[in-house]
Amino acid sequence: MDKKRSNPMEWLNQMVGEPYYFFHFLSFFSYFIVRSSASNVLSPQITQLLFYREIQAVLAFFMLIAYKMAREETWEAFIADTLFFGKIFLIALTLIMDYHLTLWYLVVFSVIYVLTQQPPYEELGSASKLTPLQLEALLTEGNTSRFWLNFVPHFHPVADVPVAAFPSCQSHTQTKICHSE
Repeated sequence: MDKKRSNPMEWLNQMVGEPYYFFHFLSFFSYFIVRSSASNVLSPQITQLLFYREIQAVLAFFMLIAYKMAREETWEAFIADTLFFGKIFLIALTLIMDYHLTLWYLVVFSVIYVLTQQPPYEELGSASKLTPLQLEALLTEGNTSRFWLNFVPHFHPVADVPVAAFPSCQSHTQTKICHSE
């Protein structure tokens, strides 16, 4: 990692400055406020069950984070997966308290999804056009461990409709190649 990306203040600035991260931060930490106010209303049995489920959710969350930290290639993918797992566990915990609260969190996450977008990936990628023969050779003979392929069919320029014949349909293939060592 370069020096700019390893600075903790840069990460904190991006977390607070980007609306995507900021709204997720607010929604996740609003759970503590809701939980503390709901503990007076809930019965002791539900409060105890909720406490045990919170411990289980935190342990499972940290296990998934540790697994993803070992498997992911970029910090952006790791953060996206962490936010996704956090949403799942938050929805599961709010289902124990009240389904109305779960619906509110679903609405909040939907609004965050609609109004904000995840910050773009900052590093350069590679895109190339491959023929089917080149793609087959790359997949079978290459010394790569992982591919991300994106097939985009081209449209006929005159009629602006998809080309009907599959062999004449070109595909734009985007690959991220990880060389195995």
